[in-house]
Parts: sequence; C-alpha cells; structure tokens
Amino acid sequence: MSKINRNEPPLFEVDGKAVLTGLRRGDKLGRYAILAVRDPLGFSKDAADVIADSMTNVREITRNSMFTVLSGCYQDAQIIVCSTGSGGADTEIAMVDLMQYGGVDTFLRIGTSGTQRPDLNVGDIVITSGAVRDEGLTKEYIDACYPAIASYELMLPMIESAQARSLRYHVGITRSNDAIYCGQGRPVMGYLPNEGVVEHWVNAGVLNVERETAAILTLAQLFHARGGSICTVCNSSITQKVGVSQGIDDAIAVGLEGLALLARRDAEKEKAGQKWWSPHCG
Repeated sequence: MSKINRNEPPLFEVDGKAVLTGLRRGDKLGRYAILAVRDPLGFSKDAADVIADSMTNVREITRNSMFTVLSGCYQDAQIIVCSTGSGGADTEIAMVDLMQYGGVDTFLRIGTSGTQRPDLNVGDIVITSGAVRDEGLTKEYIDACYPAIASYELMLPMIESAQARSLRYHVGITRSNDAIYCGQGRPVMGYLPNEGVVEHWVNAGVLNVERETAAILTLAQLFHARGGSICTVCNSSITQKVGVSQGIDDAIAVGLEGLALLARRDAEKEKAGQKWWSPHCG
C-alpha cells in the first residue's frame, strides 16, 4: 500500500487528462506556444482563434470555459496558441499544463498593455526585455528579488521582425501588476491609496503595464524554458486615448514571424552543436 502524502493536494487530473486545460499526458504539442488573454481590448473574438486565422493546418486540441488550445503552422514552425483568462493565475495554469502535458519549452505572450509615457503612442509595439514583478503569483514561487528576464533568443527575432515591417516598436521593461484600477493609477470613486504610482514607474523607465508578462518570464526561467512578451499599447495615460484592437494585428504578425525565425535558429543551433544561438551558428 502506497504512502499518502497528506501535505500534497491531488492534481486536477482525471484519467491522465488535465481537468482545467483539457490537455492529456503524452500530448506531443511541440516546443513553441503563444499565450494570449481573452481580452476585448485587443481581440474581437477568442484570442486563440484570432491568432490562428494567420496560421495554416489549424486543429483544435481543446476548448472549454477557461482555455482554448489550438495547434497550427506558420511558415515551417509548428505553434500552439492558447487563450486564457486575465492575469497571472490563469497564465500559470496554462503554462504548467503545457509544460507538463505537452512538452512546451518556449512561451510568447501576445496581447495588450497600457502606457504612462509621453514617448509611446497607442498602437506602438513593446518587446519586453524584463518585467517588474509587481503582482502576487510569482512571489508564491520565488523571492521577490528574483529577476524576470526575457530570453534573448526570443527577443532578437521579435526585434528583427518589427524592424522588417518598419513598425514603431520599443524594447525595455514591462510592469506586471494585478489591479487595473488603483494599481495602475485609476481612482475608484475618488479612492487612490498610492497617488504616485504612475510617476514612480515612469521615472524608473518602465515602458508599459499589464498583468501577465512577469508570470511568463519568471516561470519560464524557473522551469528551464524560454519566455518572451510582445504587446501592443492600447491605452495611454498621456493622451487619454483607448485604441480597441489597435496594433494587435502588428503584434500577431511580429510574434508569428519571430517564432518562425526562432525555429529556424533552433535548428541551426542544434546542427552546430551549440547550447546558445549566435550568428556564428548559421
């Protein structure tokens, strides 16, 4: 009779199937996954379906009230697209299940964000180099001083893709937090406990603010995967403009083209017998 560890809750799994995501143990989904929030600021329908519209050979792996997981191809790259709810908590579930059930080791967020800087406009693209972990989920995994850094192997193809399209893009630090009202400087019925929150992070050089990137980068680093994020700016505290879906097509195109380029570079790296990609691998 096996010993029961009473301190360890059971997994949300029935007959080898993850109840929350619908993924099954042994699924061979490939290396690359896009994570996108079901966000009406960016997507006119399920985010996974919007992104998959730009792909070929699309098939549905699972779809439920929490997650949609699709598989398809862009150029020669096989890519998983997973739509989630908002925030780090839903992102965690998707990432962990994709790693444990599907063997995914490369995660790219595509989505929306806000800016509080005068040099960024609605519709601009932000490619994250690192994230402020100003949210709660990642602190349950690792100390607050642990850095959330994007994989350079993901960043470089995104930058090259944005340059090739002559887009307005920026590379730098993203702030991830939980509260979109007081936490991002929006008073609730006159209540704002930290009136200096916007100025504080602008002065620190933060480019944009959203809710998921820190979770993706932190969990990717902890579990020997690669994480990255590319977001459109959909609202600006400076201009007070809200651009619903503005720039999201550019973010999707850059993300897909960047992942296809990354897949080619991964093949070059493997052929060269190198652990890390550099131009010498080609």
